[in-house]
Amino acid sequence: MKISIGELEKLTGLSRTALRYYDTEGLIEPERLENGYRAYCGEDVMSLVQIRQLNALGVGLSELPGSRNRRRCADVLGALVAQEQSIEEEIEDLYQKLSRLRLHVDAYQRCAGSGTVIEEGRMPGAYRIYYSTPKNDHPRTAEIFRRWMNHVPETYSAIRIPQKAMLLPKDESCAADTGIGLLSGAFKRFNETYEPPIEYTPPCRCIGGMIETHDLSAIPRAALEPFRQYIEAHALIPLGDMYGWVVYTPADRQAEPFRISLRVGVH
Repeated sequence: MKISIGELEKLTGLSRTALRYYDTEGLIEPERLENGYRAYCGEDVMSLVQIRQLNALGVGLSELPGSRNRRRCADVLGALVAQEQSIEEEIEDLYQKLSRLRLHVDAYQRCAGSGTVIEEGRMPGAYRIYYSTPKNDHPRTAEIFRRWMNHVPETYSAIRIPQKAMLLPKDESCAADTGIGLLSGAFKRFNETYEPPIEYTPPCRCIGGMIETHDLSAIPRAALEPFRQYIEAHALIPLGDMYGWVVYTPADRQAEPFRISLRVGVH
């Protein structure tokens, strides 16, 4: 059965320009009549359906079988497998983004609450680099910092409060080292190299909670009191310094405090 190009337009919803382009690319092969018009057949209709299907799945026209590019079944399979892998990577990326989004939702809900609720959990392994104190004034700090900033939103704002701060009188304050960090998974995924001045803390059991401060250079000892009380009440031993994620930086630092998700390893 012969089909004119006008009838094929009605059947497929494709424009005459598109049909002629597919013809030029060898994806369909209409018969040329004596009067110069193109005549299409059922096989051409099936080819067009296949073209639309595979193209909608992300397979390019150059990957489809046709008289011009000579693609075989194995070639189309290769294109489909490559597209499958690409979509799986996109899905994994979306899952990673969803996980980070949920983490932020949870953290901001805690920010909006009142008081510090101490909870036990696991501290993930993390790589951090600090830039706020003279002892960390390493010549490669700026280079690594710039590199890690390309990994946003995997990179997070990090602080470190020395363990000895919990031993200070309640009315005193202490300064925190400020920097940025990457969790172990992201660090490996980006093929980073562990080198000074990067520091690493391994995964461990921890306690954590949200604290507030108007000044990162003067964190009130009183903000750490719930941690000290919990450690004492449960006969825990702190493993070292306290590490924090700066969840919220206020627009008006005089009126509203920083919110920091703080953790300390224990055993």
